[in-house]
Amino acid sequence: MGKIRKATPLLAMLALILVGCATPVRFEVTRPPTLDITGIQRVAVMPFEPGIVTPDRRQMAEWLTNETSSRLAATNQFSMVPASAVNDARARGEPASTVVDATFTGRITGLVLTTTPRLVTRTVQGQQVQVTNYLREVSVAFEYYFVNAHTNVIIGPIRRTGRSTSSNDNRNNLVDYGMLANRVIRDQLVSFNRDVAPHPIRLTRRLESAENRDLRPAMDAAEAQVRGQNFVAARQSFINIWEQHGSVSAAINASILFEATGDLEDGIYFMENVFEITGNPRVTQVIARLNRELAGAMAVGALDDDRTPAERIAGHAVDEVGRFISEGATLWIHNTATTDVGLANDVVDNMTAAFLNSGFTVVERGMIDLFAVERGLHLEGQVADEDFLAVGRMAGANTLVVVGISGTGQARRLQVRVLDMETGTIRMQSGTGVAWRL
Repeated sequence: MGKIRKATPLLAMLALILVGCATPVRFEVTRPPTLDITGIQRVAVMPFEPGIVTPDRRQMAEWLTNETSSRLAATNQFSMVPASAVNDARARGEPASTVVDATFTGRITGLVLTTTPRLVTRTVQGQQVQVTNYLREVSVAFEYYFVNAHTNVIIGPIRRTGRSTSSNDNRNNLVDYGMLANRVIRDQLVSFNRDVAPHPIRLTRRLESAENRDLRPAMDAAEAQVRGQNFVAARQSFINIWEQHGSVSAAINASILFEATGDLEDGIYFMENVFEITGNPRVTQVIARLNRELAGAMAVGALDDDRTPAERIAGHAVDEVGRFISEGATLWIHNTATTDVGLANDVVDNMTAAFLNSGFTVVERGMIDLFAVERGLHLEGQVADEDFLAVGRMAGANTLVVVGISGTGQARRLQVRVLDMETGTIRMQSGTGVAWRL
């Protein structure tokens, strides 16, 4: 036991060295802003409110209005509209939404201005003497937010609090209150851009080492490709190692390179397959991370996506279903939703249009209803797959696409299932990832 205890620190140090030497994969991603600015393009900055109206508060409210207006414009994310345009629209009895998508504003929520004399000890010509020193302190609290002009819903607020001080033995040499307050405001707006606009960040992931010596040559060769910035080739090399040897470390390394190349959805599918085969809990952590990154990427993409939610999710569903159907298939797209039926119908309509534009044949709902009546079936609610298949075959469809909606709020998502009419087998089932959220 003594020898084992002596070896343990050495093994721990060796493990740390190995981790430290792991090949890093560095790449840039764009993060969504803290505030949900989806659908907001035209913005007017309205004057910040001073709260309790005093000269100091009024001045700080003006500073905040001017500073945030300049910073919003500098993001190049919005079309800036003067506040006067909003005021003019309201004076005409028109809603603000006729000229802007949102207004941006805020208010001073707290202000403390103090100057306190205090005795301090100084060394003067070798003697300890007490002198009066003055401490000036300014504490400012404020908040800012968007107001959606179409819904009047407040987006935010973001709350900030800061403090700045000045001290001097001569009261007249203290920094004035205004300059200290301005310093607080500027310091507290350092992360303003991240709150209101997409922003790039650098990520570093570290590759895992081979589980055994036999895999080291192949893993080292793949890592060499990473160091050469050939991420796509390295990703395929790690996938080959996984497929040939079942190396979970190689699969995780491949997932990192899926992420680095922006192929998040393919990375999720790949790792879900790895988990199905291995059941390894480390894989679930990777899947969760990739889903978080995909949620962020989708949020950023949605900012420049002027499609409706139904159009967006239908586009994703068509892409995914397209992976599992043969060219020239005859489709029956059936809506089984019992909640948000109107939204589900919009999704089905958009999917139908997309498939028709891609050259597929889609069986009309009216024809399906006729055959269902012939068989005495109602295709609402819970319907057995056998009944679906029988009706679909009679209508000439060879592929059934079943569409539904589950959950509410942030958990609401589209459910899609694809059945092969000839074999009765399920060819595709949508997952629970963020890409399916409505």
